[in-house]
Amino acid sequence: MAGIESIRARRAELNLTQQDAAKRAGTSLATWRRFENAASSKVALEGFRAETLQGFARALKVNSTGLHELVTQGTEPSTGSNRTTAIDLEAERAARDFNRAFTGAPLTAADAAALHLTVASSGFPPTVDGRYHPETSYDFEAYLRSESSIREVDLLCDLPDFVLTQVNNYWLIRMGERIMRIGIELEEGRIPKPQCLADRFAASIVISNTDVPEPGDLDDFYPGIQYASDVYGYDPDTDFPEDGSIDYEWMDRVAGALVCTEEDDEPRYTELILMNAYGQGVYDPTDPRHPLHWFDIDANRERCKEEIATLYLPEAEQRARTAQAMQRLSNLFGHREE
Repeated sequence: MAGIESIRARRAELNLTQQDAAKRAGTSLATWRRFENAASSKVALEGFRAETLQGFARALKVNSTGLHELVTQGTEPSTGSNRTTAIDLEAERAARDFNRAFTGAPLTAADAAALHLTVASSGFPPTVDGRYHPETSYDFEAYLRSESSIREVDLLCDLPDFVLTQVNNYWLIRMGERIMRIGIELEEGRIPKPQCLADRFAASIVISNTDVPEPGDLDDFYPGIQYASDVYGYDPDTDFPEDGSIDYEWMDRVAGALVCTEEDDEPRYTELILMNAYGQGVYDPTDPRHPLHWFDIDANRERCKEEIATLYLPEAEQRARTAQAMQRLSNLFGHREE
């Protein structure tokens, strides 16, 4: 029974209930209980997938070797063993994938891994189909059952006050899925560019809840991950901070990639951020800034796409499209005169 007691002792040390631990691990409560109950067996870890084992390790804040020792030996977590497990291999693979996909322009591998870890540890971890499933979010499910406040749901609780007072549960689920999308995109090696206003708020919330990745912080979960100093030869967030705040330097740099860029801006987002800072809000459902319209495709983004696409058309086709547009206008005004 040493393994069971060790897991429970570690969980108690971190002040986690089984439900809390399951949420951090991104598993169901039933899966966590099965893990704890099997912990006294030397083959306890063989019944779980590598990503699930990595979630267990993340929840208990140990590396793969530490998890193996907690389960099979009941010892304190350590990093002295050279034993290779499925968790090690999965962690190394994830680190290689991040290193290959994110080379510092605009995110480093450590940036992407840290952001992904925030999403994976939330109530809306990445899923295969990109949809919300009740068993993955106990805090949110407790809220849906009226057993807790939305203020107790990770990440969603950071939405502006005027939003939380005007939306329904369906809206909140959709917002959680936009948070989930960030983790999925990063996992697949892509920068999660915003597609709608909700994506910009989702990205800003994930960024503000992510610790600045400094050398050594992620090594237990992503061995061999490349930090900013590995990419640039120096750390742009710590070596030359313009405002004296490392956190703000990192957040500004990452926000430039995930929230707003010079080429792809959304004026509604900036306006709403300022309004919220002054305690203002939008209460007219017909207003395009209202939360009901946050999932609409950004008009500015679509306009830019259309203009760029037109520039690459052959000159003859550009003239033909212009003539068609002028003809439509002529027909419209001619119809009005009649």
